[in-house]
Amino acid sequence: MKFIKYTLLIVLTLLITGCTSMKMSDFKDTKPVFIPKDYFNGDLKAYGIVKDMGGKIIKSFKADMHGSWDKNGVGTLDERFVYSDGTKQTRIWTLTPQKDGTYIGTASDIVGDAVLRSLGNTVMMDYTMRVPYGSGTIDINVKDWLHLQEDGIIINHSKMKKFGFTVGELVITIIKQ
Repeated sequence: MKFIKYTLLIVLTLLITGCTSMKMSDFKDTKPVFIPKDYFNGDLKAYGIVKDMGGKIIKSFKADMHGSWDKNGVGTLDERFVYSDGTKQTRIWTLTPQKDGTYIGTASDIVGDAVLRSLGNTVMMDYTMRVPYGSGTIDINVKDWLHLQEDGIIINHSKMKKFGFTVGELVITIIKQ
């Protein structure tokens, strides 16, 4: 009897989470159109929070970012974070355009390639990030959703997962300077 209850609970959970996930196509007709090469050019400021798996805010941060693009359309996004606990972090993304309109993103703490897709007012990046954990590191899967608002501000929310389970979230506001 317990087995049946647990099986039904797992099936119900999978059905509910499967029905609620966002898709890029949800943003097809949204405005303003988010063009990564235009937005991530110049100076940006970001403010965010990091949540643990239970939704508790465990730290906040701010970041100075600078984007630039070369003559071949390859972008560099230099991100400099300062966390509420005093920790500093630098991530430098290289964004390489692809023929299908996507970008491939790479950075020193990204495992393999990040794929950046844009549609309407939204950019979604899907990647694996290597993060410090205890005395070593672990790899977590990240899905970043960035939504450009009419006033030029981006609302960014990210889910971090390990073995399919959410282990943390980020909520970030990005302001073009």
